[in-house]
Amino acid sequence: MSEHTQPAPAVLPNGFEDLARFRDWMVPTDRERVERRLSVPFVEVKAFYDEILPELDRILPYLQTRPPTDMSQEDANLLNLALSLVEVANAVEIYNQGPVMDGGDLRSFVSVIDKPLEAGSAA
Repeated sequence: MSEHTQPAPAVLPNGFEDLARFRDWMVPTDRERVERRLSVPFVEVKAFYDEILPELDRILPYLQTRPPTDMSQEDANLLNLALSLVEVANAVEIYNQGPVMDGGDLRSFVSVIDKPLEAGSAA
């Protein structure tokens, strides 16, 4: 976690409570998602991917009904969980490993638009 963000509470919208066990993946910035992907064992990354990917059929339609400029903390947590899935997808689907061998350190790539996505913020 960075010094300006706190761990997201494991509170999710009604109907998604079963995903609260993935609390550690509900991080609000791209940099934190990259760090999580690279710092946990790949077996954990793969398990997260395998469990959350099928849930996108529930997550995405729900998020499409939510106001992006005034998200509740519960909705922001769910979106951050989905964004973590996006972060790990290439690691699982293409590379089958966390860090890319002979590739650049992902930590050195800094998004110019990366900012915490928290309750009440715009997507």
